[in-house]
Amino acid sequence: MQPDLRSHLALLERHGKLVRVPRPVDPRTELAALIIEAERRRQAILFESVRGSAMPCLANVVGDRAMVGLGLGVPPEAAVATFLERSRRRVPPVVGSEAPVQEVVHTGDAIDLRRLPLIVHAERDAGPYFTAGLVIARDPETGHRNVSYNRMMLRGPGEVGIRMMPPQHLGQIYDRAAARGQNLPVAVAIGNHPAELVAGATTVALGDDELGLAGALRGEPTELTRCVSIDLEVPARAEIVLEGEVLAGVAEPEGPYGDFMQFYVPVMPNRVLRLTAITHRRDAIHQTMHAGQAEDTTLLALSREAQLLEAVAAAGADVRQVSLLPTILAGAISIRKRFEGEPKLVLAAAFGRYRWLKLCVVVDEDVDVLDVSDVWWAITTRSRLGQGVLHLTDTSGFPRDPHGLHTAKLGIDATIPLGAWSEYERKRAPGQGRLRLEDYLAP
Repeated sequence: MQPDLRSHLALLERHGKLVRVPRPVDPRTELAALIIEAERRRQAILFESVRGSAMPCLANVVGDRAMVGLGLGVPPEAAVATFLERSRRRVPPVVGSEAPVQEVVHTGDAIDLRRLPLIVHAERDAGPYFTAGLVIARDPETGHRNVSYNRMMLRGPGEVGIRMMPPQHLGQIYDRAAARGQNLPVAVAIGNHPAELVAGATTVALGDDELGLAGALRGEPTELTRCVSIDLEVPARAEIVLEGEVLAGVAEPEGPYGDFMQFYVPVMPNRVLRLTAITHRRDAIHQTMHAGQAEDTTLLALSREAQLLEAVAAAGADVRQVSLLPTILAGAISIRKRFEGEPKLVLAAAFGRYRWLKLCVVVDEDVDVLDVSDVWWAITTRSRLGQGVLHLTDTSGFPRDPHGLHTAKLGIDATIPLGAWSEYERKRAPGQGRLRLEDYLAP
């Protein structure tokens, strides 16, 4: 059987990366805060009893590099390089006959989104939001498939507001359908394996199939099944699928919503998705994702970290690790420095490759770039701010920037002077990195 979300959960549990919550929780007032607590513990969290719904709810299944590595079948330190290597090819999906996601089918008056565990993620959010679904559509002109994440606000039992507009590919596809006076059929797959989750968060060329990338990440074709009410295919082993149409020429107020930068985006007109069917497994698990928290940024970071790794390696550097956590707007790159001035070349390559990058630090190979405190230690003890700084102005950055906060970039060389390694060798306690406290706590 092809690995799915459930097999990933079992893997997480075997590695101590899953916490189960048996006590009933309120999805509007308790659940989001508990997700944040689980993220701080670097664990996925499964709410087994959610008030108002018969379905459990799951979050943070790829909340750190270790969880991503488990999903890809590699050690955490190899996740970025593995993504880069596998992403250079495509393994097209296949349509099969087995479809666990269609064990239960609701159409017509039986459609009721309120049966799902509907999550209020932030105090000022306009209502419950769907956040972890992969939105699948087909370009009406080319027939090419597109997969993306799009927030969706509950509007009624069979209707949600959906955020989508150009330059995002789904927005372009919608505009082409609306120009013909046609509604756009879409399917939303909820509860997916990390291969599909990572692929959906990766920016690919318009017309490239994210599910082909998912197959490459898996190492085998992703199994699909045909929808029951619209002409699309969806992952056969997802937990839940919403089928419907985005209405042509219709825009309704949506928001406010606490977005990934941890601010509220204001009320704005967004499109409306009207459902034609809901299908799910008999014992379906609803998956959610908290915008701007660990899982969201880990998914967004992986493909962009791969871009940085490729660009810095192409510049000739002996790069060891890259990280864009925890915000994807700041990065840390560890290298084995070969000559003075090399960190500035690394910074230039990084800024040139990834335009959202606002702050970047180059450190030595003994610094853990996934540990923000270790990066700050390197900045404060090894940087030479009088000469090891690269400052760029009047640049492009994160696009939603009405006040010009992201139009400059700062790079810092936090590497030790060449040839002075013995003077800056980090102290280590005897047995550090080898001894574990847990072994001494056991009876």
